Formats: sequence, structure tokens, C-alpha cells
Amino acid sequence: MSPDDPVLRAVRAACFAVVCLGVTAGGHAFAGGGTIGSGVAAVGGLGAMGLAYVVGGRELRAGSMMAVTVGAQVVLHLLFAWAAPAPERMGEHLHLNVGMGVVHLVAGLLTGWWLYRGESALWLMLRLWRAPSVPVLRWMLGVVPVGVATPLWTVVAFEEPAVGRTRDVAGGIARRGPPEAACAG
Repeated sequence: MSPDDPVLRAVRAACFAVVCLGVTAGGHAFAGGGTIGSGVAAVGGLGAMGLAYVVGGRELRAGSMMAVTVGAQVVLHLLFAWAAPAPERMGEHLHLNVGMGVVHLVAGLLTGWWLYRGESALWLMLRLWRAPSVPVLRWMLGVVPVGVATPLWTVVAFEEPAVGRTRDVAGGIARRGPPEAACAG
């Protein structure tokens, strides 16, 4: 599996869309905007997935991921406010006031950082997947630096034990039989 694989790219885009849609819909409902209809959620999710698919052809840096996430948050907010069922509430939610803008910015930055860390882990796993396995295992175990070539197995000579060597323990204690009455409790 390569990073350019369309299936992997679609799965990554779907994860991005689910996270952005969940955070924005949750914030919208928490702020008193009501629940989101399934049609509006589907349009928003497909839009976020399309955006993520377009920009997801390569590994994104942290700033780029956060910018895309904040942008998706704002666009989803405007979509949800536009589709609000009560016309009298549309005016108050359609524009971004300072407090709502700060909340979207913070939520977008935190979500973007979280998605960036997940993407970094995924790209690292893909790079390790494509690397030769023996050096990767050595690196993971910390045994030998990757650039140093050492044999995998070494021959160890068998050594006969020396005759007449004993292992006497000085001051050994012999305790045979039942415990003494004072110790038996």
C-alpha cells in the first residue's frame, strides 16, 4: 500500500470528514443551534471529505492541517446556520461573532493538531512498511544502528565445565523438619 493509493486517501478523507462534522455539529447543538438534519449533515460531510481528498495527496504539515480544519469548521458552521429551520435564528447564527469565531478557531486548531498527529503516525507506519524489515526491527529494538552491518547469528563455542570445581556456600543454613515451637506461633 502506497501513500498515493486512492483507497487509503479516501479512508483518510473520510476520517477527516467524520471528525470535522462531529465537532462542528456537536458545537452547533451545544450552542443552541439545534440538531442537524441528515441531508445537511450528508452534504457537509461529503464537502469536508472532498476537501480532504483534494489536499490529502501528500503528508500535510501541522500548519496546513490546522488551516484546512479551521476552514472546514467555518464552512460547516455557515452551512448549518443557513439550513437552520427557524428563520428568526438564522440571522444570529449566519455571521460569525467574536466569541463564536474564537470557539471555532480553538476547536479547529485542537482538532487539526489531533488529526496532524494521527496523519504523522500513519505516514511513519507507511514509511516503515516500505523499509526492509531487518534494519527496521533492529532500529525498533535499539540493538544496532541501521548503518552498521552485523551478522544476525554468531557461533558460540561450547565450553565443558571444569572438573573439580564446586560451589560451596559459606555459612549456609540447613533447615530441615518442622518449624520450632517458638516460631510456629
